[in-house]
Amino acid sequence: MVQKNIDKGTAVRFVRKYLGCFTAAAAIGESSHDIPMLTVHFIRKHAARCGKSIESIEEGVIASLMNHAWPGNVRELENTIERAVVLTTGSTLTCTAVTFESMSVRGTGMPSLNIRENVEWVERETIRRALAMSRVKQDAARLMGISPRALSYYLDKYRNVDESRVLV
Repeated sequence: MVQKNIDKGTAVRFVRKYLGCFTAAAAIGESSHDIPMLTVHFIRKHAARCGKSIESIEEGVIASLMNHAWPGNVRELENTIERAVVLTTGSTLTCTAVTFESMSVRGTGMPSLNIRENVEWVERETIRRALAMSRVKQDAARLMGISPRALSYYLDKYRNVDESRVLV
């Protein structure tokens, strides 16, 4: 159903309704039925921007987004999806990539306003998730799209990343 609406172009109308026509973005509130369509739109937008190919959404992601009590506006949903896209290591957006905890500074979606700190946070978080998903460093490197040697470099750079459960 969501894919048919995207193909018909109705998602564009919803996004314009929520983001383009108002100076302040609309609250999600009673419009939670629009979340699936907005989610697909934001995944495509941010995956293209990040150079990623996200082809599917894990079962349960849309339900958790719809069940979440969104205190803010549609930009909060977009920030959540953007963060999930950045943290996704494969072609499927998973439930583990979607986080709701507020860890942003002034609504930016990043841990700080310092760009170097943000890049380091994304690198550490990506490494942590890849290591959690695989038990072998070579597999973690493949998930991240880097060589095992590059992963070793990052593990040396971020010594506090937990790699105790990973086999060499």
